[in-house]
Amino acid sequence: MTPIHLIFVMAAALSLTGPATAGERYETRQIAVPAAGLDLSTEAGIDILAARIDHAVKRICGRDRACADGAWQSTEWQVDRLIRAARAWRRLADERAAQLRACRERCARPAAWYAPPPPAGVTVIVVRN
Repeated sequence: MTPIHLIFVMAAALSLTGPATAGERYETRQIAVPAAGLDLSTEAGIDILAARIDHAVKRICGRDRACADGAWQSTEWQVDRLIRAARAWRRLADERAAQLRACRERCARPAAWYAPPPPAGVTVIVVRN
């Protein structure tokens, strides 16, 4: 997890805790869900990530519906960010492939153009009192 991701996760955890009144204790639990190896520009990749998140939510919350709703909500912005990045990389790759087809052998073929960074993953966060 990069430092910027860690800052977002910490900020999300702090924003979920809220002010504690006298005698109240809050417990924060989180599980990292890996997204490496998934193509999140496709529905199949998104479905696999959703299944991984569902497994993590069940590990944290069990059958507690309110807990599960909060856990899923904690992942929405993270999943949205990963999907947008994957789709942007897919568009760039498609555009570059079209350019290469158009100019055939006259174009250079840089290998780095086709290797987007792997998706970092998602952190499921639950705050209970």
